[in-house]
Amino acid sequence: MAIVFEQAKKPINWVGLLFIVFIVGFLIFAVYYLFFAPSPKLDIVLPPPLERASQIISITEFVNPDAVVNSTAFKRLRTYVGQPAIGVLGRENPFVRL
Repeated sequence: MAIVFEQAKKPINWVGLLFIVFIVGFLIFAVYYLFFAPSPKLDIVLPPPLERASQIISITEFVNPDAVVNSTAFKRLRTYVGQPAIGVLGRENPFVRL
């Protein structure tokens, strides 16, 4: 009588297989959306301050500063705060006791 030895089958590692499938799927998804998907069309609506800034930037004519400084509206402005000055910066010798 002959003795038959069967080789043991290796079990399939389902967790590893699913992990590899997930990684490959994620890479395909990422490559598609980064390189091949059409870009969405966005309507950009600027807020009013940015629209005003774009209008100011587009001015190309030079404004003479003498016309502004010598105007009556500019001369009517009052000075509410004096010129900045350097205050007391500390003691002469900080290591002397008070």
